[in-house]
Amino acid sequence: MADRKELQAKAEGIFREVLDAPDLKLADELSAKDLENWDSLNHITLVISIEESFEVKFSTREVMGWKNVGEMLDTLVSKVT
Repeated sequence: MADRKELQAKAEGIFREVLDAPDLKLADELSAKDLENWDSLNHITLVISIEESFEVKFSTREVMGWKNVGEMLDTLVSKVT
């Protein structure tokens, strides 16, 4: 069973790859408005990549409700643990 820190590290790798940002550090308060490459298309790619990588499925309501990375990670933790 992975803890939040391990999930965040794995998610960080996905964010770095999708957003082409090799030095990106995920922080709970980080949101799309903070990163130029995080547009609507990359947002969809991020969600799909995270779902595939962690073998989870997010509802549209969950995805639409996220205001930042922290909320996304909280949802992920609830589905994985």
